[in-house]
Amino acid sequence: MEGIYRVWREWIRRYPFIAKVYHLFSWLSLLVLVISLVLIEDSRTMLVQYLWSFYVLLQFWLLSRSKTVAWKQVSLFVLSGVLLVIPLTNGTMQGLHLIFGGRTTDTWSFAVMTPIVEEIYKLLPLGLYLFFSRRATTLSLGDYVLLGAAPGIGFQFMEELSRRLVQSNYGVSFLGGKTLHWEFFDLFPGYFEESFIPTMMNVTHPVHSAMIALGIGIAFRYAKRLSRWTYAFPALLLLWAILNHAAWNGQNRLPEWILTLHEWTGEGYRTEGFFLLLLVAGLFIDYFDLHRIRDRLPVLKGEGFINPLTECWQMARALLTDRKRLGYLMAFYRERRELGYSLLYGNLEAADQRDRIQEKVRQYTAVLGAIGILMLAAGILSGIGTSMIAADSSCFACLFDSLQNWWDRLSGWEQAGIILGAFALSLLFVSFWPALGIALTGAGIASGGHEIAGYIRDPKKLLSPQNAAAAVLAVILSRIPVGKGVSWLSNKLGPTARRWLDTLSEKLGLKTRNDPDAPTGGTRDPKPDTTNEQPEEGSRKPDDDHEDKPDNEKPDEDKPNDKPDEEKPDESNDTPQEVPRYSGELQKVNKPDAAADALAERLGGESRMKFDSDPIGREFDAISDEYVAQTKPALQQVNKKVRDQMKATFEAAEQTGRKVYYHFEGEPAQSVIDKLHEYSQRYGIEVHVDTDPL
Repeated sequence: MEGIYRVWREWIRRYPFIAKVYHLFSWLSLLVLVISLVLIEDSRTMLVQYLWSFYVLLQFWLLSRSKTVAWKQVSLFVLSGVLLVIPLTNGTMQGLHLIFGGRTTDTWSFAVMTPIVEEIYKLLPLGLYLFFSRRATTLSLGDYVLLGAAPGIGFQFMEELSRRLVQSNYGVSFLGGKTLHWEFFDLFPGYFEESFIPTMMNVTHPVHSAMIALGIGIAFRYAKRLSRWTYAFPALLLLWAILNHAAWNGQNRLPEWILTLHEWTGEGYRTEGFFLLLLVAGLFIDYFDLHRIRDRLPVLKGEGFINPLTECWQMARALLTDRKRLGYLMAFYRERRELGYSLLYGNLEAADQRDRIQEKVRQYTAVLGAIGILMLAAGILSGIGTSMIAADSSCFACLFDSLQNWWDRLSGWEQAGIILGAFALSLLFVSFWPALGIALTGAGIASGGHEIAGYIRDPKKLLSPQNAAAAVLAVILSRIPVGKGVSWLSNKLGPTARRWLDTLSEKLGLKTRNDPDAPTGGTRDPKPDTTNEQPEEGSRKPDDDHEDKPDNEKPDEDKPNDKPDEEKPDESNDTPQEVPRYSGELQKVNKPDAAADALAERLGGESRMKFDSDPIGREFDAISDEYVAQTKPALQQVNKKVRDQMKATFEAAEQTGRKVYYHFEGEPAQSVIDKLHEYSQRYGIEVHVDTDPL
């Protein structure tokens, strides 16, 4: 499976047109969805059911505190319930009717075979994942709950959407009254129970599949310690789920002994309670196991006992004080749990990924420490300065004042509903964090209308109306995803569309004409501005968490000039213009770097080299007769330092008649590959990308 995935990634890298078509299709789909929500009633019906299904998924996500899987993986499992389980179930039932005849309203069909087929097929995505993934042995019991519930949520979404579109009185029967219950304050809404004289109930599809998956996880973990008979436990849970499902479907047609057996097991009322007890036991086991190896895991300051309550408290504080720290906290906790379960239960395949996990955990630990220092400094400096009081008003300011006045008049539940709706709608097209950013950014604009109005009134009151309008438009578009979307889209569509969109951005005031990504005059590479960065010994900085070396190991590259601004020499005049920057003799940089040495040995060159003609002494990891080479971790984003290094590497290759060679310790993000190919086209230099381990 991983070989197929690598081939697919390589195919996309060779043919970037596929990614561009996909991005265009995504944006066009978003536009079509927005239009359909206004014009087509069935689209609004679909959105209602989607929000309910998303709410159920969010409940499972919050309850599974020991999870190590990411939101993207869980979303794929939800899609598997729609695209895999539903067609297989329908095809199987149609095949049975084709062989044995009968109708779908026959008792053997909807009350016997349908429950059996549905409950088994909902476990197929989890079974495939356990069979093919090398992470199967490192899953927590919370992961089993999520990966079991997600296909059930996708299955439930399609089933209930079909009911909403077909039935005129959705969820209501003539004799039973309201039978389908979607209540906001219910745990796992969407269950079945008659309102008039209820005698039984049936929990939702995700509860059944999550309960069985949790049983599989417990049996999988303790089969070697106890015996193979532990696998009878999930089998009994599967039979219980089938019994509940069958009894509800055929409550007036099934034999009496089946209904009596169903009555002995609680008539469906005990299923949810048993699942919650099993979930609490699973979480206790997971965190107890993590605490047993606490000495081998990184912990935060003051974290004496690894437990979910402390983690929730820290994340709640970060949500209210520093949202950027919240993201790092969630990632740190998840990666630490994955590392712990890999150390405890991982097999040889899982051990291959252990170094990558440990490196990511160290990165998040360093970032969280740096954020703590920045928050302390911000608290000290928060009292410095005086607030500016607006005297005049303008049309733009009035609009923002009215926006906040409207927002403040809404109740807390109404505000939460709007934010949740924006969040859920965004998740149709982007991953978890961009969707959360879109929802919270919109709420921040609405709740900060008076503040934005103040910025409009005072700082821009001396400008002409045309300049004021352009400035305000730039401020607004930089705060909402549409403004940033122009830059994002220009990066995805290639050089031609990029130039067109950059011109449009300049006219709208979204981007200045001095593009920092554009090549500088001549062959010079401006020195990165690091006057506000203080390297921390042995750790990484927040905005450079994807670099492979700490900043204190590159003094020639990032060390700021301590002279005042008026005494700083003009770097652009240090070397005559006709002398290329990378034309001098090669010099060895005397500092150890095992990765650079291994790369140089692979290429047959020298490691840790710099040019004596370079005024800032930029280091290159390896230089051979054919290549100027760099080695990096599996970068997931392109920040300013990465761009500066890429430009310097291509300029050095251009001036010395060599090619560019980039080695990554794992699969980098597609944006990193795209940026390398962009520079390759810009400088006309061939680039070779290598991901084989050194």
